[in-house]
Amino acid sequence: MTATTTERREPPPRAAFTTAGVPHVDPGSSRAAFLQRLRPVLWLSLVAGTVWPLTGASLLAGGFVLVGAVCAIAAARDPRITTAAAEGDRWRTGLLSLCAVAGLVATVLVPVGAAYATLFVAAGLLGRIVLDPRLVWGFVTFFGVVLSIVFALAVESPWGLFLGLVLPVLASQSLNRARLQREHVRVVALLAERDALREAELAGAAAQERARIARDLHDVLAHSLSGLSLHLQAIRAVLAKRLGPDDAVLTSVDTAADLARSGLAEAKQAVAALRENPAATTADLHRLVDSHGAVLTVTGDLDAVGEHLRDAVHATTREALTNAARHAPGAAVTVTVDVADELVLDVTNGAGDPSSGRSADGGGNGLVGLRERAALVGGTLQAGPDDGGWRVTLRAPVPGRVAV
Repeated sequence: MTATTTERREPPPRAAFTTAGVPHVDPGSSRAAFLQRLRPVLWLSLVAGTVWPLTGASLLAGGFVLVGAVCAIAAARDPRITTAAAEGDRWRTGLLSLCAVAGLVATVLVPVGAAYATLFVAAGLLGRIVLDPRLVWGFVTFFGVVLSIVFALAVESPWGLFLGLVLPVLASQSLNRARLQREHVRVVALLAERDALREAELAGAAAQERARIARDLHDVLAHSLSGLSLHLQAIRAVLAKRLGPDDAVLTSVDTAADLARSGLAEAKQAVAALRENPAATTADLHRLVDSHGAVLTVTGDLDAVGEHLRDAVHATTREALTNAARHAPGAAVTVTVDVADELVLDVTNGAGDPSSGRSADGGGNGLVGLRERAALVGGTLQAGPDDGGWRVTLRAPVPGRVAV
């Protein structure tokens, strides 16, 4: 059996779209770029050569033709000319107006020759900024039909008939350009709507997953810890009848019961956090700190950072406050958040009970989980003794900002 290979063909390069929705291909070579820069000079030279032998009114008309040609070339080479009217850009809109006025004056002075070319160019450029076809056709009707009849009767010039035939053709091209621009805007809006729907679907899927995890956590862990706490209370009651109230076994049972109750409380907090909105706010942080009787200071806009970073700040603060209440009851606790090029969270508490057994290396499953969460946002977490107390510090970069 002979294996066949299929040669992969690369798709042709996609044309870049201008703001008018018209494909524009990069010249791609220095020679083509040079010719493109030289083209306006050639056109201006052609127009200047046309008006050079003129005198009197013809020379004045030629000057207006030259002005209109310069404005038309400048407008055609400016990609933002298509959005000038919508953005209220008076300079670019005035450029097109000057082109049309120059052509009109030149045509009135001498209704023959190159004067009509300026009107043709003005008609072509008009469709690039006007989205209403009625305005374009009004322009065509006035300058193309009315003026052609008047000039044909007044001076018996064949250019009047030529104007009436060619100007509508150019205007139709302008209408096609305007239609392409509208289609381009519509496609961009549809793509933005599609992206918004996709983000909403992803957010909905994430919310469903959080709800599932919350249910599993509540059904398994919370029930297990609750049952463990009840069993420990029963065991203590039995041992208290057989042993003395100061027996070391009862102390160990009490410690285990305290840990079970603390774990149950943390499990309930985790379930509540999963069922709420994923991103905590500054107001949520204030409520958390106030519930523990601590002092919070926030410098900078915490709500402006990403959701994952805010969640990391909230989770780190909650764990640090819980540890402070467990190991240093009654000690003063301060929480500071500084948002600049990087986010720095400091949770500091005073001296606690030396017999609490807290290790200096910040060990414990809670701090291990916080270090993992800090790593997910590109940060680091440090925890250790500080002036007789304990300090937990989270440092993480703020997306979109560069630390100096």
